[in-house]
Amino acid sequence: MAIHPSSVQNPAYDGDYYDTSTPHPSSTLHLASKHTTEGYRDGITASKQQFIQEGFDEGYILGAALGLKVGELLGTLEGIVGTIYGLLNSLDKNQKKDVDSKSSEDREVLKEQLRRQKKVRETAKQELALEKVFGKDYFGEDGVWKWTAEEEDGEMTFDDIVLQHPLIVKWRDIAKKQAEELGLDIKDDVEAQEEGSADDDS
Repeated sequence: MAIHPSSVQNPAYDGDYYDTSTPHPSSTLHLASKHTTEGYRDGITASKQQFIQEGFDEGYILGAALGLKVGELLGTLEGIVGTIYGLLNSLDKNQKKDVDSKSSEDREVLKEQLRRQKKVRETAKQELALEKVFGKDYFGEDGVWKWTAEEEDGEMTFDDIVLQHPLIVKWRDIAKKQAEELGLDIKDDVEAQEEGSADDDS
């Protein structure tokens, strides 16, 4: 007599064996691992959103301040060249009316100054190119500046940091000297603010 397998009762198995409501030990480990991984990813994502934004905000302000200062310096040097052109044009107009040796000498002096100032301006454009100002010589891979920035009056602002950038220090000094050669008195926004606050105090 043949016995059909479905009719066999195995007392070793009860109805709960196939019950999936109670997790198997390997399922528990897998679930715990999955939750740990997802929690780690969520934590990384949340912290990236918070700290990348903070880093971007800070980096943006410093970058904007540095870019403005570079533009100001290049504009000053461009203005010096423009001033010499203006003086030469003025001499040319006067020379047509009255030819004398002094105006010819002045013209030659101005031409030489113009030649030098153009050279200074071109060098400044190369050295103050944004890829150099923001280059690895001055900023780490994390975006933090490498130069020493000292606090003034116990408070550090982005302007203080910018004014201590080695290229800004160098070209502020050069721009002042070039202007003084022509008898021009130039003040950048920082000096103007300092003078304004000194006037307020007095």
